Amino acid sequence: MRKVLVALVGIVAIIGAGAVFVTRDIPATQVTLKDGDLPPLIPTRAFYADPRAAYAYVASGDGKYVSYEQASLTGRSTAIKEVTTNEVISTLPTELQLRRWHPTKPLLRFLFEGHDWEVDPYKPERENWKRISPVRLSGGWAKNERAATEYQRILTWGKAHRNDVGHMWLVSQDGLSAEKIAEGNAKAKYWVFDQDTKPILRLDSLDAATTRLFRKKESGWQKLADISLNDQFEPLERVRPDGTFLARSSRGRDKAALVSFDVTTAKETVLLENPDADIGRTTALNIAGQPDVIRMGIDTNERVALTERGQVFLDILAEFPQPISLGATSPTASGRYVTQSLSSQNKSYVFLLIDLEEKSYVTLGEYHFRRFAENLVQEQAVSFKARDGLGIPAVLTMPNDVNGPVPFIVYIHGGPAQNVSGGYNHETQFLVNRGYGVLAVNFRGSTGFGKAFQNKGFKQFGRAMQDDIADAAQWLVDEGLADTDALVAMGGSYGGYSAALAMTRDPGLFDAAIVEFPMLDVEFQSKTYPGFWDNGIDGWWRYFGKVDNPDDLELMREYSPSNRVEKLHGPIMLLGGLRDQITAVQQVQEFEAAAKAAGKDVEAHYFADAGHGVSHWRDQLRRARLVEDFLAEHAGGRSGGFEFVERAPAFID
Repeated sequence: MRKVLVALVGIVAIIGAGAVFVTRDIPATQVTLKDGDLPPLIPTRAFYADPRAAYAYVASGDGKYVSYEQASLTGRSTAIKEVTTNEVISTLPTELQLRRWHPTKPLLRFLFEGHDWEVDPYKPERENWKRISPVRLSGGWAKNERAATEYQRILTWGKAHRNDVGHMWLVSQDGLSAEKIAEGNAKAKYWVFDQDTKPILRLDSLDAATTRLFRKKESGWQKLADISLNDQFEPLERVRPDGTFLARSSRGRDKAALVSFDVTTAKETVLLENPDADIGRTTALNIAGQPDVIRMGIDTNERVALTERGQVFLDILAEFPQPISLGATSPTASGRYVTQSLSSQNKSYVFLLIDLEEKSYVTLGEYHFRRFAENLVQEQAVSFKARDGLGIPAVLTMPNDVNGPVPFIVYIHGGPAQNVSGGYNHETQFLVNRGYGVLAVNFRGSTGFGKAFQNKGFKQFGRAMQDDIADAAQWLVDEGLADTDALVAMGGSYGGYSAALAMTRDPGLFDAAIVEFPMLDVEFQSKTYPGFWDNGIDGWWRYFGKVDNPDDLELMREYSPSNRVEKLHGPIMLLGGLRDQITAVQQVQEFEAAAKAAGKDVEAHYFADAGHGVSHWRDQLRRARLVEDFLAEHAGGRSGGFEFVERAPAFID
């Protein structure tokens, strides 16, 4: 109680000290925005520090209770409430991971301070917590837990690095017993089980270019098929009684399709495919992970039901204005209920509890940001031609009610083996509300559009991949969408690399760049990558080559922003995390020092508690404030200015 009182006093003091203003909105200076009828400016705190936000709902097996994250003026917590009465039963600390419920009992489970715990919502005091960590497996780490029966659960244990040995264990629900059901080795990546939790297939890393699929027989594991590093192969469920399972696969084809895989012959039968893109991700409405719905690709909102459950789910989605963006899906162990967050027409999220048996739903709540729904905008899928004629997919989002070219951000995703897709994007809505258009580019090398498109990016960093970013900016200008004096490159990780590089080539095109948690020295990154990259370092080599190859090393050095500081031709803002384990912050620090020594326009900001990006609301708010002020100065959009919550006491989580 004393902490709450201190917090409230602190908040009152903040408001009192800032009685003259709570925020200082800064109007746009760019001509089109000044003359346009822009919607009201949404406060920065509403995007990133809303004390009334509730989210991440997880339902008990009988659908009677839900747990969720709840923000407040005094910090965040995990709340538990009854669904029918909407009464909050209890609250728990916020640092709970892997929140889920006992398969058949109203007991909440979670990871906390390195252990697995079980709590009765009506007895939430710490002394009543019951530890259920697997006692025989102490010192390891678990992932992908799922219930096998009411009494057992399956866990993967170990395998953090290439030479680690990971095993599969069948663990009792109380954690007191554990049976090894699949023996790992230093090369094992994962197993595929049958309906009785017996391992049928195992996938191993064979060499830098190949993974090998083994089938379990009485005599041991026998080779079934080799899979190229360039192929996608993703089992989506357990082996069915007929000896098949569903998978996403691009074996023998350019685009990944939904296939039925035969575990005896390795033959694939194509069930669904998209001629323009890889088949999309699946939605599982059951804890076994069997896919119930599949999205037809990242370039479309079309979804197809794979089961009767899936059709019930799609029928419920159809009751909402289209298109729909799906957020977190959390099925219950009973298989009857699912909590689902969804955004209809980019209007932020609502949270549903769906009863698949009754084919009905109740609304658990709305994300508090939905009060600004009428000021949010819909994105659209576009494409443009690169200088060599290759079609480049992109996602375009623009402010409403403006006539004429506006300041534009060319957003560059990380990876580079990633992609951007349509759907609700909180960051994009923040930027568009400030007056900026956003073009998120799937440059060559991006995933999701087939092997040929991805392969065109291999060892093309700084060249063809970077050309696509420059061509995206030029397309915006040619289409009359972008103000030629207000074009900004922006991205994080690999996207930060590309944004920085954009300011060292194509002078006169980009006017500024925001470079977040970036790789700036390709040679350094290729030598000092984090240990947990070991299992996937072969994929990195496809894009950037190897440091022990003289030709590859020459390209790394030539196209590293750290070696091109003297060519910088505009202002750059750098953001770095002092705890970044992926792209070491020293890359940012050394780049900043070199740029300042060369007299370049650069500013750098560091986040003491951030790693490869920001996650805490306080860091998110600070980052957003830095971004909007930098953009307002160099591209002419609006800014929320000072936010009183920037001075919130440090103990408010």
